[in-house]
Amino acid sequence: MAMLRGLAPVLIVPDVLETLEHYRDKLGFETREWEPNPAAYGYAQRDECHIHFNQGEQPRPNSEVVQPDLFDVYLWVDDVAALHEEFVSRGADLLHEPIERPWGMLEIRVQDPNGYILAFGQRTTE
Repeated sequence: MAMLRGLAPVLIVPDVLETLEHYRDKLGFETREWEPNPAAYGYAQRDECHIHFNQGEQPRPNSEVVQPDLFDVYLWVDDVAALHEEFVSRGADLLHEPIERPWGMLEIRVQDPNGYILAFGQRTTE
């Protein structure tokens, strides 16, 4: 049976380069543009988590379509408290402090400049 090795959601954004700068500076991702057309496509990676960005006129965050509390990307982390402190120091747009969810996760959420919400969760139950 084949094993899946990762995933890379693609988010539509009006300005790829501005978005990459935000993910690098505010969220600590390594970023790079797609060489043939940097304004059209870019990549952000932090550890084993990848997010891609494609230029488009209008972003469409899930929270605009399904209210009130849906995120666009969920990332699992090993230390939510440390990540929260890092994001505070970087000036990220945090939506809340670490909170324990009923599904056994300690979570924080941030919003990017396009309105996309990234949830970061640490399992609290095994």
